[in-house]
Amino acid sequence: MNIRKNIDYTDMYAALDSTMEKNLSQVELYYEIGRAVCQRTEKGAAVAAAAYLSEQYPDIQGFSPRNLRRMRVFYRTYEDQPALLSLALRLCWTQNVVILEADLTMELQAWYLKAVLQFGWSKAELMEKITTNAHEMIILTIDVETSDTVELEEDAQNIAGNSCHNGNEIPNLTRIIICWEELQKSGRRRSIMPCSIHTEKKTEKIIITSCTFVCNKSWIFDYL
Repeated sequence: MNIRKNIDYTDMYAALDSTMEKNLSQVELYYEIGRAVCQRTEKGAAVAAAAYLSEQYPDIQGFSPRNLRRMRVFYRTYEDQPALLSLALRLCWTQNVVILEADLTMELQAWYLKAVLQFGWSKAELMEKITTNAHEMIILTIDVETSDTVELEEDAQNIAGNSCHNGNEIPNLTRIIICWEELQKSGRRRSIMPCSIHTEKKTEKIIITSCTFVCNKSWIFDYL
């Protein structure tokens, strides 16, 4: 006959209360809760923490035993990976859960963290990208110094510094706008030069937009 031991979790509960008092974002909060749970070696620590948090903070959702186990995994995954943790903290919790629960190496976890930040994938899109092995088809620009993203920034900044009366600059900025729109939609790195304007109507629309950019000396990325 198995008898459950009466385990004293007073220290863990105190750590949880201290964490809850801090003004943390959801993902930061979950990371710190995971830290508190990981201080205990007992198998039932996550369940005990879930029960305590649910009782003490009934107006806050997300403290199911399953989610507490996820928080524990989240902490263990990134406790020795500060660079990746800084990326993970910029994602929402559901996106982090998708990455954590996928069968990914640490290298691929890092890739998808960066990809979500670069392309703004939703949870559903992220799941689809992982299922289809998007890392084999998409080249990230977030860590590449000579990437198209950097080239676009430099071109946009240079053109924005010119007068809107300089008509020679309009086609260049038009081309940049189209390329950036296509890059954002596809989630792929593309060269600037092959991009083209397909219709006269689109040409007129984007040239007008280009004039606005140059006149206001705006960054193209703030607009798009």
